[in-house]
Amino acid sequence: MLFGDEPPAKIVFGTTLNRPTFPTDIQHDCFGNYQTPLRGVPNLGPGSYENDEKTTFQYVLDHQPMSNRGYTFNARTSKRNVFPTKNDVPSPDTYQMDLTNLPEKKHSFKPFNFGGDRLPSLAKRTKIPGPGSYECDVKQNRQVHMRHSFGGRVGLIPVVKTKCMPTNEDKCEICQEKPIGDYYQYRKEILCASCFNFNWQWQEKFKRAYLLAFQKVRDCSDIHEHGGTTARVQLVDDRRVKKLQRKEAYLSLYWP
Repeated sequence: MLFGDEPPAKIVFGTTLNRPTFPTDIQHDCFGNYQTPLRGVPNLGPGSYENDEKTTFQYVLDHQPMSNRGYTFNARTSKRNVFPTKNDVPSPDTYQMDLTNLPEKKHSFKPFNFGGDRLPSLAKRTKIPGPGSYECDVKQNRQVHMRHSFGGRVGLIPVVKTKCMPTNEDKCEICQEKPIGDYYQYRKEILCASCFNFNWQWQEKFKRAYLLAFQKVRDCSDIHEHGGTTARVQLVDDRRVKKLQRKEAYLSLYWP
């Protein structure tokens, strides 16, 4: 031998040394300094634990931590009522439908039930309207009209214009009566709702092309009180007025 009578140590690459097994041994790094390895019996299997005794509902009730002082976890001074367990409960089979007395199914005369009625359940529904009963020529992409400005705020264009005046002296051009509720106005011509609808249908005095220029208006008696003067007293909050205007603008898209 080159190095004497004694054989050299077989420690090349640590092949003959005892290799540490984790997590029972400690790692020689920063992670091993902060993380404590497992202690106890490392080869203990899951079947060695008494899970059937420690995890029962009765065991939890008997070994539930209680507080005699009235504070901390599960704080109470009186003993908790323990309800007895019930074992005489029905089995899952009792909730299933009894299939023993069902009538025997008839076999179809033709294979794959070829001679049966097609969609028999839908044929009996006579109250459902057909495809031709629906109105297809409806206006799509309806949007509320808004007032835009460059760099300014976006405002809603009200469908019904509110006329702020001390006393309402407007009269209908046809019936010469004071309109009740909302009415229509174009320049100085005024029409009540009934006369406007009558002329829109029969075109007695005004044509429909001319009636399109009329705008629906109303007086401010519901939101203001003038008392015969130009001064006004607010009767309704501005939020309710804006909410009503938004609702009217949306409903006007479907019921003009």
